[in-house]
Amino acid sequence: MDSTPATMVQVWLATGSALLLVIGTASAQEPTTVTTTTPSPGPNVVAIVVPIVVVVVLLLVGLLIFLFCVVKKKRQTEGTYQPSAEEQSGARSVEVPNTLKLPKEERLI
Repeated sequence: MDSTPATMVQVWLATGSALLLVIGTASAQEPTTVTTTTPSPGPNVVAIVVPIVVVVVLLLVGLLIFLFCVVKKKRQTEGTYQPSAEEQSGARSVEVPNTLKLPKEERLI
């Protein structure tokens, strides 16, 4: 067999055309029917999504109410002003204001 490029191309063309002929005759024997089916109704997305969203929103509202109650209770029991802590430390940083006003200084005329 001659292995020149032209001969190789002829062999490939002959093989390819033979395969196309076999495939063409096999597909010609099978009847081609187009069947159209109506799409079957899937699950209702709204019926699935809405309850999930409602449950998530209710959980978030419940969590916010719980956090609000905890913060409110902490504010009642713990404040920023703690006089007992100041008494124990002994720090007197606040001076007693002088409530008596001194009279004006006398001057010579």
